[in-house]
Amino acid sequence: MYNHDILNKIIDVYGLEKAAEFCEITALLYNIKYTACKEKDPLTEFDFERIWWRDAGIELNREINIK
Repeated sequence: MYNHDILNKIIDVYGLEKAAEFCEITALLYNIKYTACKEKDPLTEFDFERIWWRDAGIELNREINIK
C-alpha cells in the first residue's frame, strides 16, 4: 500500500484536519529517525517519507484553509 492510499483512508475515517495533523506527526517521526540514523541505507527511505508526509500535510492544510 502506498502513502497516498493510506492518507486517503485516514481522510475518509478522520477528515481533513486530523489527517493534516497525522501528516505533521508522521513527518516528525521520520525526521527523528532520519537525524538519528547512523547507517546510509535507511537514510533515503526516512528522507523520502519525512518529505512526503510533510508535503502532504502542507497540501491538506491548504485545502482546509480554502474551504
